[in-house]
Amino acid sequence: MSQRCLWLICLLLMSSGRMLSLDCNQFHQLQREYNWTAQHLLQRMGGKSPVECLEDKTAFRFPEKVLKPKLPQHAMMAVHEILQQHFGIFSRDLSQTGWESRGVQRFLNGLALQIERLETCLPTKRWTNILKLKRYFQRIQDYLKKKKYSKCAWEIVRKETEVCFQYVDKLTMRMKN
Repeated sequence: MSQRCLWLICLLLMSSGRMLSLDCNQFHQLQREYNWTAQHLLQRMGGKSPVECLEDKTAFRFPEKVLKPKLPQHAMMAVHEILQQHFGIFSRDLSQTGWESRGVQRFLNGLALQIERLETCLPTKRWTNILKLKRYFQRIQDYLKKKKYSKCAWEIVRKETEVCFQYVDKLTMRMKN
């Protein structure tokens, strides 16, 4: 195992202990660390997109309105939904991807920890923009199905997920009170 990979695991473990002991108002600080770690794990999971995958590119159209929540709780709900949806997508059979299973598992474990912590902080009232996020992720799932979960389709989705974690980072900044 490379030294960089061990460092990412250590960061994830150290952050998870601190994260579980924080109150919800300080959650955004460690969420930013998780966002960074998730992006690096995603980058390491895949390689460069093969040239033949260029024709498979599509615009999933992330709902930009979600990035401007009126309340910090809305940002938290959006991040929770995004993490849950990614967990569902990456929990599928990824055998066609050629990705290292340990990298995928680390990514999923990090998502599970984030989701668990966020669930203790979520307000009970729902936010209407969650439906926009659900439609966005439905487009991604429909795309994978249409492309028969091909290696190229998974690479396109992996790259989209990297971009999505940049959005999660913007939302995380809006979690501050």
